[in-house]
This record gives sequence, C-alpha cells and structure tokens, in this order.
Amino acid sequence: MKLISIYKKILLAFIIYVFLLNTCTFLTTLNPKALINPFHIKTRTVSVYHLVRHVVLVSGVAFRTIPHELIDEKAENYAAKYGVDPKLVKIVIDVESEYNKFAISRTGAMGLMQLMPITFNDMGGKDPFDIDTNLEAGIRYLSIQLRRFNNTELALSAYNAGPYTVSSRGNRVPDFGETQRYVKKIMYRYSQVADPD
Repeated sequence: MKLISIYKKILLAFIIYVFLLNTCTFLTTLNPKALINPFHIKTRTVSVYHLVRHVVLVSGVAFRTIPHELIDEKAENYAAKYGVDPKLVKIVIDVESEYNKFAISRTGAMGLMQLMPITFNDMGGKDPFDIDTNLEAGIRYLSIQLRRFNNTELALSAYNAGPYTVSSRGNRVPDFGETQRYVKKIMYRYSQVADPD
C-alpha cells in the first residue's frame, strides 16, 4: 500500500512538472500546441533551464521586446562573417521565432534561430537567449548546411530536420509535412527578395 502511495506521488509530481514545462513553453511563444504537448520533455527541460538561467543571471526582466532593427543589424554582421545572404537569415529568424529572443518551441528549440540544445552546444554557445550568441550559432549552423548541400532548399531542410535526415533520403527534402511547409514558406519569401543571379 505504501509503495502504491509513493508511485502515485511520483506520478502526480511528474504530471505537475509536465504542466509547468508546457506552461513555460507556451508563455514564450503563445503556441497552443505547447500546452498539450507531452513529448520532448528532455529537450524542453534543457531549454527552460537555459531560459531561467538567462533571466536570473543576465536580463533580469523576461520578455522585453527587442527592436527588429537591432536584431537585423546583428544578423547582417554575422551573415557577412559566415557568408550567408542576410535576406535569407532575416526570413529564417522571422519564420523560426518571429523575432522573439525568448522563444522555446514545443520540441525545445531555443531563441531567435530556434536551435535545439545539442546543436547549440555543438556550435559552442553558452547562453542561447543572448541575441549575439544565438544569432552567431544559428547563422554559423545554417552556413555549414549551405556549404554541405550547396542548395538552399536542402540546407533549410537540414536546418529544420537535421543534416542526416536529408542525406539519408538521397539529398532530398524529407517527406515530413512540417519540413516541407517550412522550406516552401521560406523559399517563397526568399524568392520575393533575393537578388537575381
């Protein structure tokens, strides 16, 4: 009987934790899917940890609006550093996070460029909610995919679904609805602003 009571308390604590995690994720993006998402607990836990750490140790006040012009200026600098078209970068930022530096997706992707914790760590980042750090890591990662696939659609697919997913499918856009919509949306907007070759 005592063991059942302990299991019930553990289950209740877990349910409360998932509810709090979902609520925190929802508050950063106002995406209703985050409220009912029982998945990606590990990555979202890491992402929320980074967010709380940033708010407590760096910003002090969460959810301050950062002017798009400031983000665009920084994005242009990092785009030049890594040889990526700044117009593409700005579209990726808008599609990924709508310029919300505190955004956490339902899968745990973080910040302006919506990098997963493992990708962010691979890019050498320390604080994913710092504008400069997030932009540099995301633009650097995008530049790696552009060089690897030498094709914007495939690079965006790799950015969204992972490079292994793209290469394992014969260097084609994966047949995931989310990835196909993501690539189509960015490519359409990019075609409206890209300089003709």
